[in-house]
Amino acid sequence: MPKKLSELQKQEISKSFIEGSEIKKISENYAFSVQTIIKQLKKILGEETYQEYKLINSKKKSKINKETRYKKVPTKKNIEKENIENEKFTKDNNQETFIEIVPLNEQVELEKRKEVSSIPITEFDLPQIVYMLVDKKIELDPKILKEYSEWKFMPEEDLSRLTIEIFSDQKKAKICCSKNQKILKIPNSKVISTVSRFLKAKGITRIIYGDSLLSL
Repeated sequence: MPKKLSELQKQEISKSFIEGSEIKKISENYAFSVQTIIKQLKKILGEETYQEYKLINSKKKSKINKETRYKKVPTKKNIEKENIENEKFTKDNNQETFIEIVPLNEQVELEKRKEVSSIPITEFDLPQIVYMLVDKKIELDPKILKEYSEWKFMPEEDLSRLTIEIFSDQKKAKICCSKNQKILKIPNSKVISTVSRFLKAKGITRIIYGDSLLSL
């Protein structure tokens, strides 16, 4: 059976790609083919965002190569010239030089960037029947993401989001069910997407399903 990328690995490779890692290097690190990595990146980020980051990474690589190519080779003449300039600068004790570093602007439209930490629930295939936990009054019982230890690596902004957890079967739900909770069967999981506006109105923006984090 062919090996599959886990949801955590998908998050890690998308983060590495965004931070500038080459696809070939990512492929070697995770022992997956380049085609598989590209396919997953396009699926996670979307075709448009993938192409944006591909262009950004290409520009960065080109810039580094150019700087390396034209870097001065230390020669006796260059070393003597540099020593004279350093000596001249040292003598001028009262002069202070400030260099303003201009922030790099790659002209990326930030509002179009998709989250790499969660998957839109509309793009995730949930089973037909799922289960969730509610309180004794059959009301939603959300938690902040920070309460789930396996997601503590997320940014602080995400950790403060209200989250509900759904389960693929009743046994798994029963393990997590406390004395003050009940298990609610949802015969059609698509209803979660249908009532997403209602959930978001209550401040709930994330769904945990197994090792996946879904966004509403």
